[in-house]
Amino acid sequence: MQQVPQTAVKKRGGRPNNRARLLSVAGELFMKSGFRDVSVDKISETADVTKQTVYYHFANKEQLVVEVLEERIDSVEASLAAAINARQSPRDRLKAIFDWHTDWFNQPDFSGCLFLRAASEYKGEQRDIAELTEVQKLGLRRAIKALLEAAGVSSARSENIARAFLCLLDGAVVSAQILGEKDAADNAWRSAETILDAESTATQANSSTT
Repeated sequence: MQQVPQTAVKKRGGRPNNRARLLSVAGELFMKSGFRDVSVDKISETADVTKQTVYYHFANKEQLVVEVLEERIDSVEASLAAAINARQSPRDRLKAIFDWHTDWFNQPDFSGCLFLRAASEYKGEQRDIAELTEVQKLGLRRAIKALLEAAGVSSARSENIARAFLCLLDGAVVSAQILGEKDAADNAWRSAETILDAESTATQANSSTT
């Protein structure tokens, strides 16, 4: 479900919105084929616009990549927030993140994480792109941290556990993509629950001795 919703491609008066179409088409191509292997020519051809039109809206391919990633961050955050807010109990709200990943893995067009792909392909060569991959991961980690604290994990421990949960999720993405394990996020949640149970036991033990 880490998909950008179909972008509207009409302006007032029914004229095509080439910028929106280019962002939508480029995002789909990047997901399928990666960033390096998708040329501006391929993007313009698939979007059925001229190459000059691409450069009218975007200074270069890197700017197009940046804007695709920015849109993807907004889309993913909104989708995750909806999934989390549909749950009631603190632990269920945490589980919603893992369930969201399971739903995503089972989409027919699932092809991995666009942010992990961007980080791998650009490897810090484009600072704007690197910053966006960091923004996405740190944003998810902060959300997990807040949910952990709402579930009773102390602020002294929540950062380290949030890091562990993010590692579980990223590992699940890799397992789903490379090994075809569509239940990888379900398995990751079972590991996360073990961590939560151990943390709860330790907290109770500490409380009983003070």
